[in-house]
Parts: sequence; structure tokens; C-alpha cells
Amino acid sequence: MQDNEILILEELEKNSNITQRGLSEKTGLSLGMVNILLKKFIKKGFVKIERLNSKSFRYILTPEGFKEKSKKTIEYMKIYYRRTLLIKQNIERIIQTYGRNRTYVLFGKDKEMKEIIEGILKELRVNYITENDVEKIESTNVVLYWNVEDKAKLEGLKCEFLMEYYSNYFQEKH
Repeated sequence: MQDNEILILEELEKNSNITQRGLSEKTGLSLGMVNILLKKFIKKGFVKIERLNSKSFRYILTPEGFKEKSKKTIEYMKIYYRRTLLIKQNIERIIQTYGRNRTYVLFGKDKEMKEIIEGILKELRVNYITENDVEKIESTNVVLYWNVEDKAKLEGLKCEFLMEYYSNYFQEKH
């Protein structure tokens, strides 16, 4: 189950009177995606639909839906935990290669990933700065990045892609 599915199930648990448009706004998913996921949940018996009037419906999370949401939330947490461990191992390898007595540069827009990496660096007592303007990064710095799309932007700098082992790990597992 993807994060999107968990988001929908969580919102339905909070408010069964929410509309598809409301779900779209709360989750950031398109209205079409919300509709597809609701149909999938109804078909699997995770959500029951109740007609309120000719234009309104109520989406009720069934006991099976609660069970599935809990199960998928635990799965998501396990994946998140494994991802964090793999990133930490990667950072430890990078520190062994380049040394602890330097300031590393974090480069990337994903706020959640940045927070994970910052937490790991703080735990390891490693100095870092965040910089998303390539022009301001000195060529002597080691740049830690996590979005593969950023590789071309960082050409000519010492860079380490933090998700490499993570990507390989999940390609082997799935």
C-alpha cells in the first residue's frame, strides 16, 4: 500500500462526512486519484458508501478498513525505519571516506528526507549546512544529496548520493 492510500484511510477515519473534493484537498491528491482509491477500497470492503441525498455520500471505514489501515501503517513504519538505517550506514561510510572534521553540505528539496539526514548527522555529531544554491557551494565541500535528479546540477563538486544503497536494497527486495 502506498502512502496515498494510508492518507485517504486516515482522513476517512477522522471524518466520514468528508467529500472526495475534501479528501483531495486534505491529501494533496488529484480528485481523479481519490476517486480511483475510494472505488478500490469499496471493492475490497475497506470502505462502505452511504448515500445521504442525491448529491452527497458518506464514506465509512469498515472494521476491515481499520485493520488494513493499521497493517499498512506498520508496514510503512518498517520501510521508513529500514530506509533510515540504510541512510545512516551510507552517511557513516561517507564520514569514513572524507573524515569527521569537515562541514558537509545537504542539498535537496525534500523536507522529510532532509530532516531524517539532519537527525542522523546530529546523532553522529557531524557538522553540516543546508544549501540549495549550487553557486554558493565551495568545490572543497562534500555535498550529500538524495534526489537523483540533482546529480546533473552538482556536476564538478564532490558529491555523495545518499539513496544509492537504499535504491539497490529495494530493487533486490521487490
